[in-house]
Amino acid sequence: MATEKYEITHKKILESGKRLFLKYGYERTNLRALCKAAGVTTGAFYRHFEDKSAIFSELVDDAANGLLARFDIAEGECFDYIDAGNTDEVWKISIETITEFIHYIYLHFDAFKLILCSSDGTKYSDYIDWLVEKELSSTYRMFDVLNTKGIAYHHATHNELHMILHAYYACLFEPILHDFSEEAALASAQSLAEFFSAGWRKLLKI
Repeated sequence: MATEKYEITHKKILESGKRLFLKYGYERTNLRALCKAAGVTTGAFYRHFEDKSAIFSELVDDAANGLLARFDIAEGECFDYIDAGNTDEVWKISIETITEFIHYIYLHFDAFKLILCSSDGTKYSDYIDWLVEKELSSTYRMFDVLNTKGIAYHHATHNELHMILHAYYACLFEPILHDFSEEAALASAQSLAEFFSAGWRKLLKI
């Protein structure tokens, strides 16, 4: 019974935190108001969470880390094709990757809404930059493999790569920012994939 009560209270605090973070943002959400909305005392709160940031982390950690893991899987598939010298296939899997990302993001819609719109003051305020940096690292690794295999390409500058990658992830998350339905987001996925794949092929000359 005590365990059940603990879980109910824990859930109430999380739901209260999510609701207030989405409405006011992390920084402007007051811990006392959060506790009042959850119907718990401050003392009870500290039996569940160390601080306000711990609530935010529990609300978003799994979703954020899951998307990073899916990025790693997609990266591995791309390098399998590059290692085999089949660069054409790299561009063909782009639509599949974007579609999978969108499905995953919408499965965790509230978590990504929190990250994108309410994370100022938390480590997740730079989440898109994390993705961009991972993608940059992957791109430079690709350049190394292409060099090793003697495959010609245009070595775009760091600034060019950073701007394009940031634009890509901004487009990927745009439907979340504007509360598009998953159906609407998926409808644009093919256009998004084709646009960026064509752009990359033109820029890198691969």
